Amino acid sequence: MDLSSLRTFKLVMDLGSVTAAAEHLNTVQPNVTARIRKLEGELGISLFLRAHRRLEPTHEADKLLEYANAMLTLERAAKGAVNPGDTGHIRMGFVDTQASHLLPRFITGYREIHPQAEISVDTGVSGFLNKAVEECRLDAAVVVDRRKRSTDQDNLITHMLFCEPLVYIAPQGISKLEQALELPIMVLIQEGCGYRNFAIDWYRAQSLDTPQMMEISTLDGILACIKAGLCTSVLPRSVVESFELEGRAAIFPLPGENAEINIALVHRPEFNNDHRIKSLLKMFNK
Repeated sequence: MDLSSLRTFKLVMDLGSVTAAAEHLNTVQPNVTARIRKLEGELGISLFLRAHRRLEPTHEADKLLEYANAMLTLERAAKGAVNPGDTGHIRMGFVDTQASHLLPRFITGYREIHPQAEISVDTGVSGFLNKAVEECRLDAAVVVDRRKRSTDQDNLITHMLFCEPLVYIAPQGISKLEQALELPIMVLIQEGCGYRNFAIDWYRAQSLDTPQMMEISTLDGILACIKAGLCTSVLPRSVVESFELEGRAAIFPLPGENAEINIALVHRPEFNNDHRIKSLLKMFNK
């Protein structure tokens, strides 16, 4: 079971077809099919079933993909360890509330260090990104450090980058925090600990009753509902700057404890000495 076959298999899984994988590899479909059949012969299983002119991965294919991701990640880590001068291809993740703030800085800084690198970026909630890093679908991710409440970072290396204050964002025209506290609060859905729990912790620290809460999967949705006067939210200060909310919404600093979050870079232990991780840390710690 060679790495070339696994790489071809992963492409078929990721792109959903032999045709797309062949185009990506600049080869013909029979070559891709031959590699898949060779892999199936070595393993003694079927990896794909043809249904309605489409390839449907089998349960065994889904399981093999986990190991293929891990093995190809180890390959990249080994190359990075012995050859720090490689092109620096990287798959990065950013938690939603930091993406607009940090993504331009990341791309600009990383391009300066690795001008030939292919950069792939995904965004989402911290739990999703931590899992993607652990399963080798991402090389590293910038997340909200949630280890006090969740265990999904326990198998990853965590580097603290910075702390960021949380603010209370309310519809324009509200002049006092006390008025804002009377409205429902909308937060981003996160697995484990997330902004919902940060908000609840702050309310409890201030001896306030927990308000009516709504959850949504997108930051844009929250900001649209705030602008419509439907709710408030607790979000990082950088969101106010990134979305130019000054003058378009009421912004209140959160007093007392539980009023800030920690932003961290996470990666698998195999990448401890990887030059790409060192580049990221140098860049984000400027």
